[in-house]
Amino acid sequence: MTFPPSVPPQFADAAQAYQRIQELEQELRQVKEDAYTLETRLQHLISQAQEGVILIDPEGRIALVNERCCALWDMPHSASHWIGQPWQEMAAVMFGMAADQLAFEQRVHELRAKGEPVFNEQLELSDGRVLERDFVPVQEVNGLRARTMIRFRDITEYHRATEQLRAVASIPGQNPNPIFRIDAEGQVLYNNPSASALHASLSETDQNRLLAKAQRLAATALAQNAPWQVDIPVGTSFYAVFVMPFPEESYVNLYLINITKRILAEQELNHAKDEAEAAVRARENFLANMSHEIRTPMNGVLGMATQLSKTRLDARQQEFLRVIRTSGQHLLSIINDVLDMAKITSGKLEFEQTPFNLCDSMGEAIQPLVHQAIEKGITVTGVPLKESCPIPWVLGDPYRINQVLINLLANAVKFTARGGHITVVGQQLTETPETLTVEFSVTDTGIGIPVEQQQRIFEGFTQAYADTTRRFGGTGLGLSISRAIVEQLGGTLAVESELGQGSTFRFQLTLPRSVPVSTQVATSAFDNGTLQGRRALLVEDNEVNRDVARMLLEEWGVTVDEAEDGIQGVAMYQQHDYDVILMDIQMPGMSGLEATALIRELPDAAKANVPILALTANAFRADSAKYLAAGMNECLTKPFEEAELYQVLEKLMPTAAPATNSYDLTKLRALSHGREAFVLKIIRSFLSNVPASLSQLEAAAIAGDWQQVAAIIHHIKPGIESLGVREVAGAMQQLEQHVPAVGSEQVPAHEAVARVVSQVKRALQELPRELPQE
Repeated sequence: MTFPPSVPPQFADAAQAYQRIQELEQELRQVKEDAYTLETRLQHLISQAQEGVILIDPEGRIALVNERCCALWDMPHSASHWIGQPWQEMAAVMFGMAADQLAFEQRVHELRAKGEPVFNEQLELSDGRVLERDFVPVQEVNGLRARTMIRFRDITEYHRATEQLRAVASIPGQNPNPIFRIDAEGQVLYNNPSASALHASLSETDQNRLLAKAQRLAATALAQNAPWQVDIPVGTSFYAVFVMPFPEESYVNLYLINITKRILAEQELNHAKDEAEAAVRARENFLANMSHEIRTPMNGVLGMATQLSKTRLDARQQEFLRVIRTSGQHLLSIINDVLDMAKITSGKLEFEQTPFNLCDSMGEAIQPLVHQAIEKGITVTGVPLKESCPIPWVLGDPYRINQVLINLLANAVKFTARGGHITVVGQQLTETPETLTVEFSVTDTGIGIPVEQQQRIFEGFTQAYADTTRRFGGTGLGLSISRAIVEQLGGTLAVESELGQGSTFRFQLTLPRSVPVSTQVATSAFDNGTLQGRRALLVEDNEVNRDVARMLLEEWGVTVDEAEDGIQGVAMYQQHDYDVILMDIQMPGMSGLEATALIRELPDAAKANVPILALTANAFRADSAKYLAAGMNECLTKPFEEAELYQVLEKLMPTAAPATNSYDLTKLRALSHGREAFVLKIIRSFLSNVPASLSQLEAAAIAGDWQQVAAIIHHIKPGIESLGVREVAGAMQQLEQHVPAVGSEQVPAHEAVARVVSQVKRALQELPRELPQE
């Protein structure tokens, strides 16, 4: 090294030392700058980290801490506050937040004493969170003096998920129901303790059966790739098996639930249901048979009484005859009440749906009772429905609705003494474009009903007083039947009464509106000679009833041949021509239905279509519908009035030439009020829409879907009725209202479907030929 001339030689060493010092100072500044840069970079990295980080220097002070750490521990100060502070100050805050403060503090001191690294140690806090901790002893971090680095991570959600997974994983083992897992080869991959217990409880034979069933279920589920359920017997028990396939894993889980109690209960319920149904059928058969057995002789009694009334009788004999006829009619009313009660208790009370004038219908129905009241010396006043309801046309069952008012008025007449008063009121309460809500009330000044008895009187076979039957007569069924009718129609029936002051019974109904329809029926005076010269075949096994019918028919100029049973009747009809057949139903050897079927199958169309009138002692409406569906034209229940029989025969044998068409547009023309366009529109709609419905009807019958059959009939019924399609009313009624029960005889229903389809198809063929004329 050469020194400048101004530096004396004796100072050369000092100069070198000075220069070295400057170099060292420069290096130190650079090191400090680098350290600062590294510390700043480290602080930045730590501050941005998602973990909480603390660095503690060898003197036990906090060399570095980030904001994430302060946030995890809810520190009262920011990170910068803690730099240079003793680690114990921050640790005191942490200890206070631990779920187990003492255990946490002991663990910290233990880790510092051992100086060994620990990773992923979990720490539960008092607020429910879970932190994960790393404790790492170090000498320095990126040039920063430190003795220990601690990292914290919030794993609360992960911890909860892990616990849930752990709980779920333990479910099969804890499940009290057996669980099996079977692979595609039929190997049992897993079975929980319940499954093992079930397997162990079985005999070897039942074990093999269970395994074979499980393997078949698993194979089917994997093949179809769909979960399903099946009930199987296992030993002496029953199990519902839920089969869940996992195609990607090539195994199936089978979950078994013991349903033995349910199966046994269902079996008992079915052994009970069958017995109850058998009891109901037995009761219905008994009542039907009793009705038949009572009505058959009653027909003879009342019929002969009618014939007797036509002979010369003195006043005393006339009174005897009046008592006979009144007693007979009273007995019939009791039989009808008992039958109605049987229908109600078995849920088979039938209701028609027909348009009628509610005011006129109920007014006509109560007229006989009004006369009876007047004869008893009771005054009767009333307010007709038409005063508050100008157009009281509704859709419903006039017979059943009238029955309610008749029962209420009959009770009022029965329990009101001479000199009393009865008021009958009908009024409209509300109306909508679709419905009418009406109320009818009957108020009397009779004996009244105690408050404690006012609800019991609506129970079957119940009277308000113990001696009511003896004093006034009756079965105690009228009010019970009336309430059942009203409630099944969606209405209410109530009573207001005071002992000794009389009673008021009122019922409310909401009924569908109906457009007014023509009610003019071609009627004639009784015995006007239109039956003169006709020839009838009477098929009846009861001699007295044959005598009654023959006397009436011969009186009207009808020639009568008699057959004692169905076999003889069919044979006689094949040998002779008759204008009408009067056919009993229940006869030995061959029933009236069987005889009718044979007649309808005759090759001669004219003979096959002879009018057949069913004379039956069965009073169930379902029976009448069955007779009409079987091919009979009309049905008359014994005992019948002679005028009723005359009018039915006059209807069956009109004096005019019978129509050749299978339809009649008279009703449609009456509804059209002279509008030809309306008539044509209805006909064209019928031609275009009904064929598809007929196809659906046949398909539903073939499939045995009788509810669908009923729905289709209900849909096409208005069109069929508006065009007057003949000879299908009975069949439609049977199909619409009397769906065959599962397992019951369905042949009559199939025959009814065939009858409807045949007649409607014939009308469809004939109508187009009439369109040019119409």
